[in-house]
This record gives sequence, C-alpha cells and structure tokens, in this order.
Amino acid sequence: MFFAAHEVSEISKEVPNLIISWRPVAVVLFPMAASLFILMAGSKIKRFAGFMAALVGITTFLLVLSLYPLVRHGIIEFRYSELMSIGLLFRVDQLSFIFAFLISLCWMLVLIYASAYMSIEEQPFPYFCFSLLTLGSCLGVVLTGDLVSLFLFFELMTFSSYVLVINRLNREALAAGLFTLYMGVAGGLVLLFGIFYLYSAVGTVELVPLMEKLAAAPGINPAVIFTCFFIGFGIKAGVVPLHLWMPRAYAASPAVVNALSSGAMIKAGIYGILRILMLVLTPSSLEMKDLFSFSISAGYVVMWLGLLTMVAGAVMALMQSNIFKLLAYSSISQMGYVVTGLGAGAYLFGAEEAMGYSGAVLHSFNHTLFKTAFFLIAGIIFYRTGEVELKKLGGLWKKMPLLTVFFILSVLAIAGIPGFNGYISKTLIHDALLEAHHHFGGFHLYLAEKVFMVGSALTFCYYLKFFQGVFLGPIPGKEYFKRKAPWLLYLPLFVLFLFILAVGLYPNFFVEQFVLASTNVLTFEYHSIKHIKGFHFFDPHPLEAALQVLVLALAIYLPLNKWKLFDRSAPRWLSIENIIFAPVARVTLKLLCRFGVSADGSVNNFYFSLGGNFLRFCRYVGSFDSSLDQFYMTSSHSALKFLEKSRQFDDALNDVYEKTGLTARDLADRTTRFDGALNKAYEITGEAARRMADRTMQFDEALDKTYQRTGEAAMRIADKTMQLDQALDKTYERTGEAAMRIADRTGQLDNALDRGYEKAGASTKRLIQKGVTMGEEAGGGENAASGSKGKRPGYNPLEWNIRNINFDSLLLALMLGLVIFILFYFTKGLTGP
Repeated sequence: MFFAAHEVSEISKEVPNLIISWRPVAVVLFPMAASLFILMAGSKIKRFAGFMAALVGITTFLLVLSLYPLVRHGIIEFRYSELMSIGLLFRVDQLSFIFAFLISLCWMLVLIYASAYMSIEEQPFPYFCFSLLTLGSCLGVVLTGDLVSLFLFFELMTFSSYVLVINRLNREALAAGLFTLYMGVAGGLVLLFGIFYLYSAVGTVELVPLMEKLAAAPGINPAVIFTCFFIGFGIKAGVVPLHLWMPRAYAASPAVVNALSSGAMIKAGIYGILRILMLVLTPSSLEMKDLFSFSISAGYVVMWLGLLTMVAGAVMALMQSNIFKLLAYSSISQMGYVVTGLGAGAYLFGAEEAMGYSGAVLHSFNHTLFKTAFFLIAGIIFYRTGEVELKKLGGLWKKMPLLTVFFILSVLAIAGIPGFNGYISKTLIHDALLEAHHHFGGFHLYLAEKVFMVGSALTFCYYLKFFQGVFLGPIPGKEYFKRKAPWLLYLPLFVLFLFILAVGLYPNFFVEQFVLASTNVLTFEYHSIKHIKGFHFFDPHPLEAALQVLVLALAIYLPLNKWKLFDRSAPRWLSIENIIFAPVARVTLKLLCRFGVSADGSVNNFYFSLGGNFLRFCRYVGSFDSSLDQFYMTSSHSALKFLEKSRQFDDALNDVYEKTGLTARDLADRTTRFDGALNKAYEITGEAARRMADRTMQFDEALDKTYQRTGEAAMRIADKTMQLDQALDKTYERTGEAAMRIADRTGQLDNALDRGYEKAGASTKRLIQKGVTMGEEAGGGENAASGSKGKRPGYNPLEWNIRNINFDSLLLALMLGLVIFILFYFTKGLTGP
C-alpha cells in the first residue's frame, strides 16, 4: 500500500499507521439494520418512525465522529475476504472522514427536519425506511478501499434513492424516478466496465496509485479508463451534460429528499471523480514526473467541463420559475465549482496542485451546508404556503422574518461574500485558475478565469431572483398561509449557520486541520501544501475579486430584471436534450434500424437455407424409418416364438415356486409359534428382572436415606465438636492472658524485692564491716576471739545458705512455683490431647 508523505513538515512527516478496526463496518451497517428493523416492524411503529429515524441519524453521526481519533493517528482498515474472490475492503483516511462527516451531518439534520415536515406528505413511512438504507449505502461509498466495494454501495444507493424520488407516487414522480433510475443504472454499467478494464490491466482494484502499472501494461489506454469512471461518477454528480435527471427528480420530490440528494448523495459522485483523478491515475512517487502527463491532460479537460457545468447550470437556474428546479440547477452549477477545482488541481500537478484540491474539497463541504439550508428553507415555504412557483409567491418577509434572515445569510454564503464559508473555497479555486495561467500562460487559461468570475456573478443573480420572487412584493391573498411551521423545522438551520460562520471566520483552522491533513495519501509537492498553510484569505487581492463578482452580478441582474428577461422560460432548442442527446439518439436509431434490416435479411436467408437442409434430412430419416419397419416385422415373428417358449418355461417355474412356497409357509408358521414361545419366556424373565430391579432400587434408596441420616448426625457431631474446640480455645486464650498478666506482675514484684534486698544487703554489709572494725580496734585479739565464740558455728551472713532463708525468700519461691505450674498447664492446653 502506498501513502505519499514527502516531508510534509508540521502537517504529516510520517507514513500513516494502519489501524485494524470494525468501526467503519458499524458506521455503514447500523443505519441499514435500523432501516430493516423499521420496515419489518411496519404499522406497529409507524407513528414513531420519524423519531426513530432521527435518533438513528444522530447515532450514525456520533459513530462517524468516533472515527476521528483513529484517523488522526493513521488509516483505519477492515477487510472481509470471504465475499467473492476479491473481498470487501473498508479503508478510512482523512479524505474519507471528511466526506463521511458531511454526509452524516446532512442526513442527521434533514432527518430531524423530516420528523416534522413529512406530516404533510402522504407517504412518510417509506421515506424514513429507505432514507436510512440510502444513508448506509452512501457512507459505504466513501468508507471503502477498493472499487468493487465502492461499486456495490454505489448501485445500492442508486436503487434505494429511487424509492425516495417516487415518494409521492404521482405520474410526475414515477416518470422522474424511472428516468433517474435509468441514468443511474447506465452510469453504473459504464462504471463497471471501467473497473473490469482496470482490473484486467493491473490485477487490482484497490484505491491506490496505479499509474506505474498502467504505464507498464501493454495496449492499455488510461483515457478509456478515466472516461468510464468520469461518466459513471459524473451522472451522480450532475456534471453537464450528464445532469438531466436532477431537474426532473428535484421538481417531483419532497424537499427533504432534495436536501439529501444535493447535500449528500451527489457528493458520492464527486468523491469518486476525486479518488480516480487525484489518486488512482497518478504515480506513487514525485520522482516519476513523466507519469503525471496523463493527469495533467485529464485535469485540463475536467477543468473546462467544470466551467461549462458552472455557467450552464447558472444560466438555466435564471430561467426557472419553480423554486425546486431553480435549486436543482443551482446544485448543478455548484458542482461545476468543485469539478473546476479538481481539474485545476490535476492540471497543476507538480506545481500548485494542493490549491485546486483544497478548494474542491472545502467547497464540497460548504455546498453541503448552504445548499441543505436552501432546500430546508424551500421546504418551510412549501409547508406554509403549498406553492413552489415564483409567480404565486411573495411577501414572505412580512410574516416570516426569521426565515428571511436565514435565506439572506445563505445567499451571502453561496455568493462568496467575505466572512462566510463560500468565500473561502471560491477564493482557493479562483487562485488555482490564476496559478494555472501564471505557470502555463495562454489566452485559454485567462479566459477560464474570466468564465469563473461570470459564473460566480450569475450565482448571485439567480438567488436575487429567488429572493425577489419569494420574499419581496405583496402577499398574494388572505388564505396564502395554510399552516404554521413548527420550531423543529428551524432547528437544523441554526446548526447549519453555526458551521457556515465558523468556516467563514476561521478558515485556516478548517483548511489546515481537515483539508490539508487529507493530503497524506496523495502525491503532492510539499511546497504546494506549504503555500496553503497560513494562506491569507483576507488580503486585498481576494477581497477585490469578491467585490468584482458582486459588481458584475448587479450589472447583469439589474438591467435583465428591468427588461423582465428572467420571467421568460428557456427555449426548447436550448435544452441539452435537443442539442446533444436527441440528435445522438436519432443517429443511433437510424444506425440500429439499418443494422436491424440487414441483420433481419441475413437471418431470413439463414432460416431458408436451414429449412431446405432440414427437409432433405427428413427424407433420409423417412427412408431409414421404412427400412427399420421391415426389420421389425421380420424380427417380430422370431420374437413371438421365443416368447411362447418363454411362457411355457415360466409356467413350469410357477408350479415349482408354488410347491416351494407351501413348504416355506409351513416352516414359517412353525417358526412363528416357536418365536411366540420365546417371547413369552422373555416376558416372564423380564418381569422377574424388573421386580428384582425395583426391590434393589428400594434397598438402595433405604441405604441412601440411612447414609444421609448418618451423615447429618456426623455433621451435627462435627459442628458440636468444633463449637467445643472453639470454646476450649477461647478458655485457653483467656487463661494464657491471665497467666501472662500474673507473670508480668510477679516479675515486677520480684524486681522490686531484688532492689530492696540489694539495698538491705548493702546496708547490713556496711554495718557488719563497721562493727568488726570497731571490735578489732576496741578489744584486740582476745575480744575478737571471745566475740567469735558467741556466734553460731558455720554462720556467715554474707554467704547464700539455707540457714539464711527468710520469709521473703519463701514467698518468692512459692510465686515462682505457681508461675511454673501455670505455664505447664497453659502449654498442655495448647498442645491438646
């Protein structure tokens, strides 16, 4: 897998990590499972279908947000390899997250809006079911990592959105739905052919740079591959001249369907073009600059197709009187901005490719914000008045001032007024065109920049027409307003305008944190990314360009409005159907008719020649059949004779079989009687064995009860023994504690007695020594001898002798014996019996 990260400095220096996670699968499958649940529940939850769908939309949006912490640290991938031979691959990078975020945000707000709006429609339940199914498939398109998985979800989105288009089930809705379905299926077939062609050339369908493999594949033309992908995705994106389904579908569908289609579903087509042009058909390294030649050439063509789409959509929007058709052509024109940015970015590969890319991605996000707001505003207008024609509307600013403010803010955003989000993305796309003219020169690129300015001015013009027809002028009548709009219809508009103002006032944060972060999977020059980082959006030059667009818009609108040219419908000859598709269809039909006539003649000649040969074959078969009949007749006589002899032999065999059968029957009867006797013996023996088993079982049960009782008695004895042992332990503990206290006090008493004895002994010794000394001094030797005669023989008070024992010594000996006895008793109690 390739990830181009060529020293992107603060933006991304390292190759993104690969994170294996099931979260992308949960994001895709959760709304699909919820759709199936609501559909299966049916009438039981019809009243709560809108609330449940809105809750699912909020949960899905939160699930998408949970991907962001992982995407910030790498690329999320989950592969299910058991689907066909290629498998189902989910891969989420920063670019995938941006589109998943805008899709889930749009869907969440529209479902909240629809929970109140669909009360005026006759078929709300199918809308909620299939809108969730379409949400899952639309998220699947932008969260997959290979073209086969993308194609599966892309086609599922086509078929599920068909049910949304025909929601009203009237003739106009059914016709628009069928036309949309036919174009979607045709685009899907062309897309599938491109996938097969690419796979046959390079052997893979993963969304990674494949230009090296395509260049090495012999006989492969990248232009054919890109054309197939551009047609397949361009139909869904509404690129001129592949846009024919959008005005019909938007005019016949409810506002909530159009909001989802314009705000989210057509972004799936833009996402496909972006991945093919900016990733798949590019080399994996900037060192292979010669392989960028195809991307540069394709980018030039795409850029002019985008400018054509921008201007053609704006001109057709100016000629509409139906507000939903006007918004449909407005969506076509706005997709022209995105395609122009992508084309300019590819045309500037190796120079300033990040400029066009950033403008295209950011304008996709911005378009989701303000175009969803426009369709929700149009839905509120229809909710209150029941009208969609500009000629029957007017004066709404008097009764709906808050809605008027929301509309004015949306116009300022889409017109590219500084301070709003549209100004940021249009500035980047416009600067990409200026960079193209600066690098390559030429009048054609100068003209491209001027066409862009005219297209931007026309955008402001048709919204001025919308504002004048709906909000200005007198109110048509007293019964103009049919119902009040609940507050829930305004809640999504507040959220949308918070995002609009946030992007418009803090553009560098959104560009650097989201748009430029997604370039880590693309082969972009570092200096082109650095040029966008810290871009000065409010310098005099881009502000001057915005002012020029505003002045040009007023210069176009005021005179044309004064001459009432906007009230005229577009002539039929100006339709692309009459200019391109009708002549192509006629030529194709003529060619098919000529081919059909020649083919029919060839088939007839083949049938005639085949019929003659078949008749000749039948004649041969007839002659062969007659020969077979004769052979059957001659052989049948021999067969009859053989059958007669066989019958006689069979009769003899039957007689033998009959006699043998009688003998066998007699033997069978005897065997049956013997078997009956054996059965009776078995029954008697079985009954005896059963009785013995019953008695054995009873005896066993009695033993079990005896064992159970004995066990219970033993348990009770054990419990009582344990209780007794615990009581003895407590007694031993208490006796030991008392003995320890007595021993401590005896020790203290003994120490005191020792000190007293020592003091008394010392005093006595001093007295004796003193007396002896005095006797010797007074009486001399005789007195000493006579003195010694008066004492007991062997008595010396300074020596330890049994004769020196007094009462204190006896008391001390008794206390010592008592302590030894207590210690002996305590030791015996601890050791136990």
